[in-house]
Amino acid sequence: MTRKPAAVLLVLSLAVLALALIPAVGLAAKGGGGGNGTDHGGGGGAGGTGSANSGCSVSPSQVALDQVWTVSAWGLPTSTVNMILTFPSGDKVTGQISVASGGTSTFTGNSNMSAGWGFIAPEQTGTYTYKFVGKVSWPAGTYTKLYAQCTVVVS
Repeated sequence: MTRKPAAVLLVLSLAVLALALIPAVGLAAKGGGGGNGTDHGGGGGAGGTGSANSGCSVSPSQVALDQVWTVSAWGLPTSTVNMILTFPSGDKVTGQISVASGGTSTFTGNSNMSAGWGFIAPEQTGTYTYKFVGKVSWPAGTYTKLYAQCTVVVS
């Protein structure tokens, strides 16, 4: 039996992760401004800033362990957008997401979402950070543009 190169297994693992973590569902276009205190507009990233009309929110913004939350982003370009999810432990998962024609993306998460991945401990309490960014350069993991950033606190 031949072993697959580690790079192929990593790519396959990330593809499965992206499919499990980030199902693209259309969300009605939402303008910038206003909000409930959990909305975060585009910010400074390496090489640029987000649109004044881009942003994201997490609802609810504070949850108990295993409670489901919803992440909504708007004002995103319909070209390549990557999402960087930073766990309370500092571990990160990066992957390309699908953006609806109106520049929106929405998906759910919970503190147990990494249970089947095998490389990030599940059931973490603390702050989970979602960043919606442009092109990511490897191996450094730097990005060209930050469109939006939002967080959820798990206790």
